[in-house]
Amino acid sequence: MRVFPSARRGLTSLTAFLLCLSLATVAEADESEPAAAATAGSTQVQLVTSRQKINNLYAQAAAASERLNGALYYLEQAKLDVAAQQKNADKAALSVAKERAAVAALTVQDLQSNNSITRISTLFDSAGPSQLLDRSNAYDSTREGLEARIDSLGASEIVYHVARNLADSALKKHEAAISEGKAAKVAIESAISRAESETARAKAARPALLSQLAETEGLTIAEVTRRQDEIDSELDAQPGMPSVPSNPSPTNPPKADPTPKPKPDPAPEPDPAPEPPPASSSKVDKAIAFAKAQLGEPYKWGGAGPNSWDCSGLTMRAWQAAGINLPHYAGAQYSNTKNVSVSKIARGDLLYWSNGSVGSIYHEAMYLGNGTMIHAPRPGRSVEIVSINYWIKPDLASRVG
Repeated sequence: MRVFPSARRGLTSLTAFLLCLSLATVAEADESEPAAAATAGSTQVQLVTSRQKINNLYAQAAAASERLNGALYYLEQAKLDVAAQQKNADKAALSVAKERAAVAALTVQDLQSNNSITRISTLFDSAGPSQLLDRSNAYDSTREGLEARIDSLGASEIVYHVARNLADSALKKHEAAISEGKAAKVAIESAISRAESETARAKAARPALLSQLAETEGLTIAEVTRRQDEIDSELDAQPGMPSVPSNPSPTNPPKADPTPKPKPDPAPEPDPAPEPPPASSSKVDKAIAFAKAQLGEPYKWGGAGPNSWDCSGLTMRAWQAAGINLPHYAGAQYSNTKNVSVSKIARGDLLYWSNGSVGSIYHEAMYLGNGTMIHAPRPGRSVEIVSINYWIKPDLASRVG
């Protein structure tokens, strides 16, 4: 699953600091005890990376949760589209049936009137030249009516085939949304299961590692345990970032053109669009008040209250409390609100983290002003208020109202 490109930027600043600290411990150790110092550094790294791996797996589950929200959102849209397109196809099929019946009736009439003996007899049985002309025109009119009906049938069949194709396409989207939802659930459950297994493994290994660390550093078990608890607490305060495999480089990259071509003059940049006005302060206050009332309530994938939340479920309900309805999907919330620059956010604006596109948004929060935000981070964590800079910065923002 392609999420968290920011993971490529490296470890969190805290982990980087801890690794540097471990290396410094090794470097500054008494030369007579290089093995002990190296062991201490290695043990500390094991403890830190194990904890971070757990957090990253829970973060992966949270990202998959937003993927599931997207699948459910598009599934609901697909259901409506399937119903609408099927209705159009049925209507077009009925029109084709009526046109075919009309063509069949006119064809029978034309065949009967085109019997040469019958036609001539009927024409010359007329009461005079005037009636003869009327009957001749009637035959011509029947033929013209048949040709017009045939043209109408052809047009109806084209409309039907278009409607049928649209209905089939809508059905495929519906089936794809169902498959995507199932895949997202598997990804969530897999990440959580792996996180729980890693937690059990780390818990079992922790006493021995702490004992080893205490022995090599000449500290008590209580001292190294207290220090490690503080480190773990700092690590847990981060949302976590699942690792992302880098894209393989092409086997045969295109060769550069040996003769550079002159570049055209750059087009003048358009004037920046004005920032949309904020929602009324009363609505912003209501949305923020609702979100704050959920502080301390646990994260749950797919959660939209009343006592557990995922990231887009929290923002959806918060703005619903202010009288504004949003979908339970971060990507759709961004698309259904007014986009703003992250550098110009205001209270109540929604913040997003993505892989660089709306469809890849994997996390969302609400800006509270003064550099803080509220969000539901990931499994194992609760709704909280944090600095907007406590993690990687959001790359997208939107304004409700």
